[in-house]
Amino acid sequence: MTMLSRLDAWLGKTLFHPPIILACQLTRQTQYAMHRALWFFAACHATVYIEHDEWLWVAFMWFFVVITLLSATLFADWPATSLRAFRLFWFFLLIGQTSLTLLGGDLLAPAIRSVIILFAEYAATIKTIPPRKTRERRASAREAFNGQ
Repeated sequence: MTMLSRLDAWLGKTLFHPPIILACQLTRQTQYAMHRALWFFAACHATVYIEHDEWLWVAFMWFFVVITLLSATLFADWPATSLRAFRLFWFFLLIGQTSLTLLGGDLLAPAIRSVIILFAEYAATIKTIPPRKTRERRASAREAFNGQ
């Protein structure tokens, strides 16, 4: 395994997969539905921060929003793929955006969008969502209630 593939595996397993799995368990959605919903959210987020005097760019972004909306609603549970090179590109882009933001630049919105896109892409890499663990407290409380 190369160093970049180990970095990608570590990022997925430690940073991105646990919150994605929890969100899928709480919302009862598949990882693919979460992938498409997050891409839709990133597209909507991007339209808020575009310059409205560039009509061609605005038209493209709204077309992208409509495409991601249709994808998220009509094809939510279809399997999706994610390329390691694409995820690592966005990760290094996020590092650059965060560095420039900390140095006083105005790149907070693109950095947030990059985080959303990374969550979307890592959601597509999850093979199965494990069932949600029930709390032992609830089971013991039910037994105590039923025993009285």
